[in-house]
Amino acid sequence: MRLWLLFALLGCVSLEPSAMYGEITSPNYPQGYPSSARESWEIKVPEGFGIRLYLIHLDIEPSEKCEYDSLQVMVGDIVEQKLCGRRSAGLQGAPLEDRLFPSSSLTLLFQSDFSNQERYTGFSAYYMAVDLDECEEFSDNSCSHFCNNYIGGYFCSCPPEYFLHRDNHTCGVNCSGGLYTDMKAQISSPGYPSVYPENSRCEYRVRLELGYQVIVTFLSGDFDIESASDGSCSYDSLTIKAGGRTFGPFCGSSAPHPRSIETGSNEVDIIFQTDTGGENRGWRIRYSEAAIPCPLQVTPNATQQPQQDRYVFKDMVTVRCEEGYEIVTGQKHRRSFRSSCQGDGTWTNVDLLCQPVDCGPPESIENGNVNSAPTTYGSEIKYRCLPDYYTLTSPDAGDGTYHCSADGHWINKEGGKELPKCAAVCGVPSTLLLSSSRIFGGSSAQPGNFPWQIMFFAPNRGSGALISDRWVLTAAHVVDGNNFPEMFGGVTNLASRKPRHVLLARKVIIHPQWELGTKTNFDNDIALVWLKSKVRLGACISPICLPKRGAWSSPDINSIGYIAGWGETEKTQKVRILQFGKVLLRKMEDCKSTQGTSENVFTTNMVCAGGNGVDSCQGDSGGPLMFEVPQDQDPKRLYVGGIVSWSPLKCGTNGLYTKVENYVDWIEETIRNEEAGEETGQEGVAQEICA
Repeated sequence: MRLWLLFALLGCVSLEPSAMYGEITSPNYPQGYPSSARESWEIKVPEGFGIRLYLIHLDIEPSEKCEYDSLQVMVGDIVEQKLCGRRSAGLQGAPLEDRLFPSSSLTLLFQSDFSNQERYTGFSAYYMAVDLDECEEFSDNSCSHFCNNYIGGYFCSCPPEYFLHRDNHTCGVNCSGGLYTDMKAQISSPGYPSVYPENSRCEYRVRLELGYQVIVTFLSGDFDIESASDGSCSYDSLTIKAGGRTFGPFCGSSAPHPRSIETGSNEVDIIFQTDTGGENRGWRIRYSEAAIPCPLQVTPNATQQPQQDRYVFKDMVTVRCEEGYEIVTGQKHRRSFRSSCQGDGTWTNVDLLCQPVDCGPPESIENGNVNSAPTTYGSEIKYRCLPDYYTLTSPDAGDGTYHCSADGHWINKEGGKELPKCAAVCGVPSTLLLSSSRIFGGSSAQPGNFPWQIMFFAPNRGSGALISDRWVLTAAHVVDGNNFPEMFGGVTNLASRKPRHVLLARKVIIHPQWELGTKTNFDNDIALVWLKSKVRLGACISPICLPKRGAWSSPDINSIGYIAGWGETEKTQKVRILQFGKVLLRKMEDCKSTQGTSENVFTTNMVCAGGNGVDSCQGDSGGPLMFEVPQDQDPKRLYVGGIVSWSPLKCGTNGLYTKVENYVDWIEETIRNEEAGEETGQEGVAQEICA
């Protein structure tokens, strides 16, 4: 009856919202609520009060889990109730239900879907503020000792000798702020050996002189701190912090092991934390001092002076990197530095690390390569020339092995820094020679028989011999008056020549004692053609050897030689396939006896070869007269002993050849002088001749 009177009174007051009570109804109540409605009401009462919500009328379209239309009661983001269906008030206007929400604010949310065909009327509810007894109903807000309730709130209080913490809930004793500066002393928990206080945090600070560390010792029988049932220190604990390190937490009925802790720092904080319960006696510890030592080694890969068994504060050493190690700071490289032991047990300049000397990536070499490997001190690399057509020639390069030295250079086994060089392998045909044949009389060479043979096409038809990847040897009368002859290399059948076979001349150098334009005096009939680009050696093109002074430069009379060329044969004047044959080296008298006119000049710069119908002819001029290197292993190498020069009679008899042995010094000196004056980079990219 009282409740009915209360709601009757509420119905008589204004419907303006009140901080202590109020009424809320659905839209259009008590008529049918609209479709697709969504409306919310936020209820707030003063702090320290809860909200009691009375539901008077409920007529909302029912559905499973109130999915269609609903009234939701929310505290924060949590839905505490979700209502739908049809219920009426009890007798005398009693509410359908009421519920107390222990919150000073909540939200009512009403929503409907797209249809309300049965004209459900919605809901009617009242709310009012209710004082909460925080001390009785809400233990999570209770005080650690005494809780005192008043209308709209509560407060906590503490027993004598305790103080209320800033959280206004927990009580503790004032046991912090102790500062210890003596070199040794004892520290104990509050009231030791009596039971220590609860809800307390005690902090003790030990501060010694710089250079000394605090040694904490637990005294046997003087340790009793409450621990949890699982042995953890989640209830009460003793923790020691020093120099960024933490020791503990410690708890239990016996002193921790080890009994002594070297903290490594002159500043130590001792923290004792207790909770709300327990009847334990506490603890007592002793601290003392010891000089803080620095590590015996400042940095790895180094030695230091003076050497001592122990280094302490203010000790100073000179650190020197071991061989093959250095200190790199920016662009500077050095081997040593000074370091001093600091008061915290660390060395100065520990960021200066001795690291392996780095020689960097090894330089590349022309016509060779180097294996990839680590580039630091002691690492080993090996240079190799491109196989078959190049070989190492540097006398001190050994087998091409280099290692990274302590001073940061790649050096060979002899200690030299000069890079190895890859020289062309000379005189080795890529295809073995056939049996004896003839030029004049005609027999075709196979590709690779004479890979050094160069074809001079215009203006004078002739031949030459490649003697390096950059130089061609020929007769002076072939290039006389022509500084840019048309040449082909790497081809045996002229019909198959392609643009890649074209060789361009950079410079033609004729022997200075050659008499230009003379038809009867072929003395000094020798010339060099400096190619514009180097050629990449391979199966189709490679150089022939020059005579080697004192070893194989003067073949004996009747020695067998080879000649090759694209000159005339007895069958045709236009030869496409390179012809070759064997000739005998003869006495000069054999050539003189066949002389057709006394005007022809014979000198010691010429050799005689041929006879028996084997001979060079027109168009073969400048080609090499080749001999096998004596005592050479297989495959036999060939060297150029002569250059096709002239003949006193018709083709098929003996012919005269420029004696190359007499010009080796001029050839080598000319090449050396010309290349020495060449500007860097003018040699360009090597020309690829072989497909």
